[in-house]
Amino acid sequence: MDKIKTFLEYLEEKGIKRCILLSRENINYFLERYPPHNSLLTFDVENERTVLHLSKLEYRSFQGLHGKIEISLMKSVKDVIKGCDGVEETFPLRYIKYLPEDYKIVSRKLMEMRSIKTEREIEFIKRASKISKRALEYGIDCLSKEGITEMELAGEIEYMMKKMGSIKPAFDSIVLSDRKTTLPHGMPSEDVVKNIVLIDIGAVYRGYCSDITRTILLKEDRRYREIHQLVSDVKEEVEDHLREGTSVRELDRLARESMGEYKKYFIHSLGHGVGVNVHEEPSISSKAEKNLILKKNMVITVEPGIYLEDFGVRIEDMYLIKKDGFKRL
Repeated sequence: MDKIKTFLEYLEEKGIKRCILLSRENINYFLERYPPHNSLLTFDVENERTVLHLSKLEYRSFQGLHGKIEISLMKSVKDVIKGCDGVEETFPLRYIKYLPEDYKIVSRKLMEMRSIKTEREIEFIKRASKISKRALEYGIDCLSKEGITEMELAGEIEYMMKKMGSIKPAFDSIVLSDRKTTLPHGMPSEDVVKNIVLIDIGAVYRGYCSDITRTILLKEDRRYREIHQLVSDVKEEVEDHLREGTSVRELDRLARESMGEYKKYFIHSLGHGVGVNVHEEPSISSKAEKNLILKKNMVITVEPGIYLEDFGVRIEDMYLIKKDGFKRL
């Protein structure tokens, strides 16, 4: 897919003459590399021009774009925005006064385009996935260090991701142990890791994210083992239905029904798309649109979890959707 051509055709169809993107993620999507700070990307439909506008601070250092995107030195944000009639839904209020009254929102189209990955994007996500997987394995090895804290373990993992080429963590790394594993998005603390530990991390390669979660049992406990096995079995059950054409709502329903009496302890959606954002379309949820189905070259996560009063278990992997199945990333 020629992203720029496709988007220009959409703008023309909607009667948008000039579109401006400010969010780094959307700019990253078209550049296919991590963009500079304070950069703007404009699409001039009539002249078929796509221009990356950079401040003087960034202009000299940012080179090597492919020929379809021009680079321009930006004197002021206001001057670039004037005349634009297509914007993202996150467009800052302070700049609204520079837009025409009939401006249009283009975010829905961008989300739709971003949900289907190109071969190049898939390679970037594979690279990010490889980094996070190796960093996780390193983190598990670090659990042998007596007295290691959640914060220290998170630091070790993030150091390894950076060492292997990750620009930054894809999100605030989650490292929780003992009773804190009941918190799906808790933050690591100076508590010493003990009994059970949940690690949820992601890397970023050329602006593309990965997301992986494991729950490691440090203490032999029958309930830990039973719930861990159940979550693992549920994930495998869902994997049997991962292919183009599968209903997103059906996947979420299947996961919950497979949990039996524990389904009330599954308190978040089953998964989500991953790309230049760690959470993007499609949302693998019972609240998704009724007709939303998996499509070839979507990249999604599956992350069933059960959170009881005294501990929780979550296991998460990323998947590339194919016509007749999937590839685990």
